Amino acid sequence: MKTVKDSIFLTKKITHKVCCSPSDTFDAKKIASFFGVEFKVVHLEDEFKKTIIKYFVDEYKKGRTPNPCFFCNDWIKFGVLFEYMKKDGMDYIASGHYARIKDGKLYKAMSEDKDQSYFLASIKKEKLNSIILPNGDFSKEDIREIAKKIGLHVYNKRDSQDLCFIPDSDISGFLRENGLKMKKGLIIDGSGKVIGTHIGLQNYTIGQRKIGIATGEKIYVRDKDVEKNLLIVGKKEELYSNKLTVSNLNFLQEVNGEISGYVKVRKKFKEVLCKAFVKQDRLYIETVEPIFAITPGQIAVVYDNDGAVIVSGIIEEEGWNGN
Repeated sequence: MKTVKDSIFLTKKITHKVCCSPSDTFDAKKIASFFGVEFKVVHLEDEFKKTIIKYFVDEYKKGRTPNPCFFCNDWIKFGVLFEYMKKDGMDYIASGHYARIKDGKLYKAMSEDKDQSYFLASIKKEKLNSIILPNGDFSKEDIREIAKKIGLHVYNKRDSQDLCFIPDSDISGFLRENGLKMKKGLIIDGSGKVIGTHIGLQNYTIGQRKIGIATGEKIYVRDKDVEKNLLIVGKKEELYSNKLTVSNLNFLQEVNGEISGYVKVRKKFKEVLCKAFVKQDRLYIETVEPIFAITPGQIAVVYDNDGAVIVSGIIEEEGWNGN
């Protein structure tokens, strides 16, 4: 019988831009050697490109802002790779994510500034009992100190970046490489007045402050009209809302009737007290206080009072579809 301690797996993704760099591969191999366990590299380049990259580009084509890390956890790390490891005889799958799993529930990490439960909320409930998250009870500094004390000399590694498959952070360039054409268009305000020209809708996201034009006042991206290729801007107060509609729901707890809890709509965002209800596979959320820049394509995660994930899904729009 194999346990999680018997093997260390590393996935390599993408073509010339890889998720796991040569240095990551070297460090993982060094860790495996240190603990005396088998080391395996699983190539998932094609799967990653067919799922994560396609999703990423398609969302930008629709004028939305994708969250590839959320879906990579579901489709790749705890999807294809998870099944590969289970077939290879693993009883449990360990991950270095900062979160906790207790009694079949996914909780926030003890270290709030490093908590990654938001990105892990895509994992299907039935898989949680096969996953171990040892870092969840510690801070990043605790983990580095433990590694240092036992003589594991990889404790000085830099934190991973947001988009592992775009190491130079040039999203526009990456989109162009993958066939997405940037078209210039008009920037308008809420009344329809033309106030400038944008360089392609894919270069902007809801709530963005830097737009590249001077108006004499602070303005933010309020919306994008893909059909008419229009960038719609407004004052900051125009971007607040206390309602949002969420699709592609993933329930990590049983729900009966109305949901009460706290919702997070982006990683660097404090949860807001909310209530919600499900109707025709959509989650309709209303918050106690308004949220700035609710962004279609991003992820909403609802937590209970104990910090456990109740449900997650994709933000479809600000408001409730007219309901």
